[in-house]
Amino acid sequence: MSSIPEEIKKALLEVLAQIPQRVLWKYENELEDIPKNVMVRKWLPQRDILFRCGGVSGVYETLDAEVPVLGLPVSGDQPRNLENLVNAGMAISMDLLSITNYSFLRNVLELLNDKKYKENIETTSKIFKDRPILLEESVVYWTEYVLRHKGAPHLKSHALNLRWYEYFSLGVL
Repeated sequence: MSSIPEEIKKALLEVLAQIPQRVLWKYENELEDIPKNVMVRKWLPQRDILFRCGGVSGVYETLDAEVPVLGLPVSGDQPRNLENLVNAGMAISMDLLSITNYSFLRNVLELLNDKKYKENIETTSKIFKDRPILLEESVVYWTEYVLRHKGAPHLKSHALNLRWYEYFSLGVL
């Protein structure tokens, strides 16, 4: 967030000052004119925070925490992941560089006031968490499995054994 343009930071702070909720903002540098309802820290546990960039780990945390998302995708898989959340009615996505005070406030208020976002994420979370064994037990099992089978080479992808030009299918071209 420290690399976003100054006018975007200003717009975000102005809008956040208008909402009654307390806000957490992970920000690496110093911020000026911070509203009273905004707490800025260099590090925050993202699990329960409303805003996300949209990486796959953040999506899993979102489903686990049952928190609707106002996403600001930046790169990589983030736009696609957020699009999936938007299509499922669990998120609103915004382009970070075209945020205006009005659009940001409108989206924050919609996410907070429209119950469909919370209901959709709660329903999806229940499906996501419905497993035959606890996730922690699964992690322990598979860690021990790999140790028992000396790295479990039989589970490794054969793509690891390909030459780089084979991996990228250059022979097909």
